[in-house]
Amino acid sequence: MRPDRGPPLAELWRPAAGGAIVCELCPHGCRLAEGASGLCKVRRNEGGAMALPYFGLVSSLSTDPIEKKPLHHFLPGSAAFSVGFAGCNLRCPFCQNWSISQELPPRLEAFSPESLVKAALRSGAPSIAYTYSEPCVHFEFVRNAMTAARRAGLKNVLVTNGCLSPTPARELLALTDAANVDLKSWSADAYEKVLGGDRDAVLEFIRIASSICHLELTTLVVPGISDDEAGILSIASFIAGLSPDIPLHLSAYRPEWKFRSPPTDPALLASLAAAAGAQLRYVFVGNVPGRSSDTLCPDCGSIVVSRRGYRIDTSGLRKTDSAAYCANCGMALHIKV
Repeated sequence: MRPDRGPPLAELWRPAAGGAIVCELCPHGCRLAEGASGLCKVRRNEGGAMALPYFGLVSSLSTDPIEKKPLHHFLPGSAAFSVGFAGCNLRCPFCQNWSISQELPPRLEAFSPESLVKAALRSGAPSIAYTYSEPCVHFEFVRNAMTAARRAGLKNVLVTNGCLSPTPARELLALTDAANVDLKSWSADAYEKVLGGDRDAVLEFIRIASSICHLELTTLVVPGISDDEAGILSIASFIAGLSPDIPLHLSAYRPEWKFRSPPTDPALLASLAAAAGAQLRYVFVGNVPGRSSDTLCPDCGSIVVSRRGYRIDTSGLRKTDSAAYCANCGMALHIKV
């Protein structure tokens, strides 16, 4: 099962009384008796030490448009070699990838960090995206793969729920070129009681990420959890306090896994996006067919990146090395090219 035929290096835990161990990866701080796994299902107590039975085991591989992550201002129009794992440290009842995040898939393919990078290089994509389920519960493997990717000249993209302790967060983000973080709700109560997470830990992760790498945020607008205007305005205010140039993606929810509420009303999404746009320069609506998601210059209003589905036109940008400017008015833009 393990690509190196030996026990992988396990970190971020401490011994406790009676042969138990305490995981220190995320705010849950799971206390694991002998043979028990954490909430994420992929970190386990074996003989009084932390074992990683799913180290290097991959559930999904695909080459996706970078916009699918979604990242609209990082290498627009490029592809991302996307890798998914198994397990998650949240329990969102509307999870769209529940078959790999909430259940452990019976068939997984083993990779070493180096073999994963070689596969990414063969794809021709300029980046690796760690995505689909929650990559951070595989901290050790993802960190090692990110290190190998950097050596090979690839960019690292982290798509995460951000529910991670500050020390591992800083270590992973130092190797990350772009991150999309799911800020699932402004309600701390909903995070705790519905999602099984810690909102304040996610906010701290976002603060750290904003100072280290390119950052975009996504909020899935779910009825009764994240669809109130006051909550969206609080999210927008929080982001604006970091930088009004951080894009916010408001995505339409569809019934999935255990959640059967009706889909998000597109008119509500448009209204929430307009409200958030009073504080942020870039608010995008996702999962609504036919809805424009162009990037407009904040100064002159020209289209600088046109998007029709995954057909991307960047002719509205003037590029110099890794910098981007509006081709019409010359304004410097926070878009990584």
